Amino acid sequence: MKHQPLVCTRRKIRIDIPCVALLIETSREAGRGILRGIERYIRQHGPWVIHLMQGDYLQKLLDTKAWGGSGIIARTLHPDTANAVLKCELPTVAIDLHDEQKAKGAPFQNCSEVYTDNIHVGTLGAEHLIQHRLEQFAFVGEINDVSWSRGRQSAFIARLAEAGFPCTCYPPPPRIYRDWGKEVHRLGNWLLSLPKPIALMAAHDMRGRQVIEACYRFSIDVPNEVAVLGVNDDQLVCNFCTPPMSSIAVDTETGGFRAAEMLDNLMHREKKWRGKRCFPFPPMKYAMQPIGVVSRRSTEFWLVDDEIVIEALKFIHINSALPLTAKQVVNHLNISRRSLEMRFQKHLHRSILSEINRYKLERIKLMLRDRSMNIHDIALACSFESAAYMCCFFRRETGQTMSEYRKEF
Repeated sequence: MKHQPLVCTRRKIRIDIPCVALLIETSREAGRGILRGIERYIRQHGPWVIHLMQGDYLQKLLDTKAWGGSGIIARTLHPDTANAVLKCELPTVAIDLHDEQKAKGAPFQNCSEVYTDNIHVGTLGAEHLIQHRLEQFAFVGEINDVSWSRGRQSAFIARLAEAGFPCTCYPPPPRIYRDWGKEVHRLGNWLLSLPKPIALMAAHDMRGRQVIEACYRFSIDVPNEVAVLGVNDDQLVCNFCTPPMSSIAVDTETGGFRAAEMLDNLMHREKKWRGKRCFPFPPMKYAMQPIGVVSRRSTEFWLVDDEIVIEALKFIHINSALPLTAKQVVNHLNISRRSLEMRFQKHLHRSILSEINRYKLERIKLMLRDRSMNIHDIALACSFESAAYMCCFFRRETGQTMSEYRKEF
């Protein structure tokens, strides 16, 4: 893919501070990442007066004199919001417009936009799941079958077809099934009908969480029967899943920075050309790119055909926060230690204790990424006798200190 030229923003002499309205949700990581990028731009090129338009904001938005409107950055413009933005007649940068909103003749046809490269997202998702050596794949789209979801689905199917694999897609539910209480049964029965094992990509993290919940309700094992991959790497959503969900991270922060950069240019141009009949500048565009897959348990396949080993792995996973021993695993399965060790060596090429330590290590790494947790809290959460013992364990297993890992991450 060709790299897009960046928008050039020059420092300008200002006689006033721009007042900018942000119509961006804060409940999901995609929106929060964009806001972080905007904040970074303002730190470098501001100041701006920011109005976070939330709640019952439409009437306030329309009263541009009251809030001193200079420009707008808006994400996912629903019809009422879109109409209000158009009525404001202010320089605007849109985030992820729907195809219908930017079609020829549509009001936002010539609007500057920052959008997600959904083709790249779908392709990356397929390539990541292909690496797991499965031969069955599925895709679950956004419940309202919006255009960006269809774009991810089409790219996912196309990349799988290139590799010679089929893909089964979940049919969008009728409107009467779009309540989750009703749809979970429809989705669960569809998941039951799929060949197993299968790798599944969801259009976004919330949809992936619903897939994992439906699997749990219908006693479908994740990841051994259905592996699940989401999009946006919303850490709260992904880590609340059982098991934690893998996800494609998208560089929304750079997207937010570029959106602010575009708007700064538009506001400067608008002042220069105010009152003239034409605005001789083409709309600016920037595509937010996926930056990689954050792997978690939901795609960690156990390519094992031994039911006893699989049961042991499940037991270790469930109790990974406890001071678990190999003896406890053996007692749970009511099998001899020697027999289980031989099965582990045959299928996993490691011992029971090595597998327990691997889970402990992943748990420590996950907590180290959360800078609000100190070493003592992590040791307590992972059931180590002391923080010093945990530090020695971490260095022995990884070859680096916990501080070095945290800094590197």
